[in-house]
Amino acid sequence: MKKKALLWVAGLAATTGGALGLTDNETKVRAAENKIISQSANTSPEVGTTSSREPFAESVDVSMSADKSLQVTEGFHLGSTSISGISTPGGEVSIKYLYDANYIAKVTVDDQGRWQAIIPKLAVGDCLLLEDYTIAPTNGGIPASAIYQLWPSKLTESNFDLATTNTTTVTGSGGYPGVEVEVTFSVKVGNQVRPMKSSGIVDQDGNFEVPIVKQATGYALNVQQKWNGTVFGIDGSHGVMNFYVKVVEGIEKPTVDKVSSKETKVTGRGKQGAKVRVQASGQEIGTATVGQNGVFEVTIPAQKMGNELQITQEEDKDVSESTKVIVEQEVPEVTSELKEGMTTISGTASPGADVAVWTGAVAPVANVKSDVITGQWTATVPALIGGNSVQVSASLGLNQIKSSIRYGIELGSITELRAIIAGERVKVTGKGSPGATLNVKAGGNFVGTTTVDNTGKFELLIRRTIEGEKLSVSQTKNGMNSIVSETLVLKGIDAPNNIDIVTASSTEVSGKGKPGATVSIKVNGQEIGTGQVNNDGNFEVTIPKQAEGTKLSITQKEGEDESASVVVTVISAQLTKPTIDDYYVSAAYIRGTAPAGAVRVTLIIDGKVTKIGSINADGKYAIYANDIAALKVAGTNFEIAVTDVHGQRSEVASGTVKGLSNLMVNPYRAGQANITGAVEKNVERIAVYDKAGTILRYGQINADGTFRIYVSGFAAMQVVGDNFTVRALNSTGIIAQATATILP
Repeated sequence: MKKKALLWVAGLAATTGGALGLTDNETKVRAAENKIISQSANTSPEVGTTSSREPFAESVDVSMSADKSLQVTEGFHLGSTSISGISTPGGEVSIKYLYDANYIAKVTVDDQGRWQAIIPKLAVGDCLLLEDYTIAPTNGGIPASAIYQLWPSKLTESNFDLATTNTTTVTGSGGYPGVEVEVTFSVKVGNQVRPMKSSGIVDQDGNFEVPIVKQATGYALNVQQKWNGTVFGIDGSHGVMNFYVKVVEGIEKPTVDKVSSKETKVTGRGKQGAKVRVQASGQEIGTATVGQNGVFEVTIPAQKMGNELQITQEEDKDVSESTKVIVEQEVPEVTSELKEGMTTISGTASPGADVAVWTGAVAPVANVKSDVITGQWTATVPALIGGNSVQVSASLGLNQIKSSIRYGIELGSITELRAIIAGERVKVTGKGSPGATLNVKAGGNFVGTTTVDNTGKFELLIRRTIEGEKLSVSQTKNGMNSIVSETLVLKGIDAPNNIDIVTASSTEVSGKGKPGATVSIKVNGQEIGTGQVNNDGNFEVTIPKQAEGTKLSITQKEGEDESASVVVTVISAQLTKPTIDDYYVSAAYIRGTAPAGAVRVTLIIDGKVTKIGSINADGKYAIYANDIAALKVAGTNFEIAVTDVHGQRSEVASGTVKGLSNLMVNPYRAGQANITGAVEKNVERIAVYDKAGTILRYGQINADGTFRIYVSGFAAMQVVGDNFTVRALNSTGIIAQATATILP
């Protein structure tokens, strides 16, 4: 059983300011210190029969006069009522308690110099003074004397456990039951540092605890020991009556990672081998040991948002300060698959949170609320684009927003993959992710690449003609890779091609195929029409009128060899071709207007899809082209086409890269107020630049095409021999420029 402790401050009221280092003028006592002060002393220890230790020994301390003629030789021990010894023959030994005037015994020394006295039963703490005045006349009036003391075994610094800057209870072992251990330490009261004393009683097992407040590194705790209120030291009631226990630097508090309401683990860094404890509301909820890498992981029950966790680490009996962590809002997660074409995303967040979903655009594409109990949520989004990313955020109010990591959208699998021998080459066809780069390998070797067009289709010819050879095909887009699809090279028939638009009023489907082949048209697996390809390679198949949006699957068959299907979507009417604004060699964007119903715009150069652009809500489109070398050459032809939601392409619009327009600059002499000249009528602005290319000023363009730019006051326009540049611009960028020299 541990003994209660007593804390007191000499000369102070029963309030203190806490440990050293607290703020000045502090008038309240820490709760922990109040608890210490309120404890009382129990000074009636008894060694129980269940004690785990051996009986505790008492120590006998002796002080004698210089001649040492008076001594106790037997009987001075705990419980004794008789002591005997030696002194001067014929003398008289007087015995009394030290510092007491009354004698408890007087006995005569026999002629052999021996004596014996009956005394009260000896107890721990008794100090007897023995005197014999026989030698006083010949010893300058000084009698023979001796002091015999019976004290508990003494504590030393070695009996104390390590005291650190984290210590709030000084502990130790090996003490004598009932001894009061008193420790003096420092506290700050207001703006003063004062000593404070605290004590504890050694229990029946020899252990003791003394409450203190935390002390600074290097501070020496002053320790005294008392028996029945009397201080005794290493030599009993005299000599050095105290010793010191030095405070050393304690174990630091652990570093703890953030904890959310969903998590069941607390992680962080601490001292290798230290034990980490996690508490919530004063209750321990988990422990772990710091690993060799300094990292710990404590399993705990999930906590409510806003709860405070206190995390400490301890080594031996040294317990660090606690690191306090507030349980945060749960970080939202996406738990569903993210594959190209999907329109539903689901995940988890804090219950009742407002969840916003981004799939690549600047603004969120969906806003939903998580379930108030489970935190689960589901959002409907536009079809996911492979290679883009998904991110969600969850909000529980002002400054309570958490964002997820970014999740990549998987590219869809390659479908309708076929490899058909066509003459001396193999034609590889199929469907993939629009804009993705397609790579084909045979036997682990790269054999071909192409770009999937904006309708999701691809076709390329490779120099392989071995029937039965295995090809591996993959696609890459925005750093995302699809799974590898495989197909065997077959000797087969190509799919029908050049199929005309099919509208809701159409009763025929026409296109091109292999002469003599049979063309089949199906809807949802049901055949709705067949026809024969004529000798010219053309076919026309009669079908019933189909509703807009119906998908027609068209194949051709020759003998047992049936081609891959071509899927055509029935539309209300074919999209008209887009318009193209004038495009000059120095322009950054190709701009124009798309017809109603268009959702995607495509740039085609030399028959190849080069770039895919976006269409604004007002029908305007822009395709960045400043990085395309071919479009930096005047006279280069290009094409623009758009597609609808069904992938049906419009008529193709053709454009040509225009050279810079004519621009004439009249001779300019230093000191002139204006630069003048003439431009073509499609110019919207005119500007002058100094020789370093820095714009100086915009000018005025007149209705007849002449212009003037006021440059008076510009030092750069006054240096004879320097060059300057005049540039004509419109909404597409620079369309003309001319460089001239400043004349004298």
